[in-house]
Amino acid sequence: MKKIFAFLFGIIGGLLGAWGGAEQTDKNWRRVGLPILITLIALIVIKHWLVLSILSLIAVLCLGYGIPDSTDNGSPLGRFYYFLFNENELLTNLFTRGTIGLFSCLTLLSVPILLGNWLTYLIVCVIITAVYASLSWRDLGSFVFLNKNLIYAEFVTYFALTLGAMSLIF
Repeated sequence: MKKIFAFLFGIIGGLLGAWGGAEQTDKNWRRVGLPILITLIALIVIKHWLVLSILSLIAVLCLGYGIPDSTDNGSPLGRFYYFLFNENELLTNLFTRGTIGLFSCLTLLSVPILLGNWLTYLIVCVIITAVYASLSWRDLGSFVFLNKNLIYAEFVTYFALTLGAMSLIF
């Protein structure tokens, strides 16, 4: 039953993340909604105030991962890697997104501290970081949900983040 709940919450998290990236929607669906969802579930299941640290995911998701181009200056993190890698877009995307994935994992650190599931935490972190670094910036197409055009890459990224968090919590 826990696996079903983890998967369902993963889908909800994926939809929140993709919804937050859709045209003419508020990014706070992703930046605030997703951390609140994960934190509330952690509070209900683990019942310890330390899981409130998961809310720091809000700050991580506000960092942004845009890289400079002709239409946008990019995020500070994207600009940092863009210049570090001498304007190499592939490396910039991999490291910018991978950094966001890694920082996202750090916000979940209270869970293995409380539950002792360190091996699961390490596996989840590798998967989340790999999905962010390798898939979150690719064009995987889109789908329509509630009359909004959502991007599969965003859905998969935030699904992986939420499912990983749920795997730790449950």
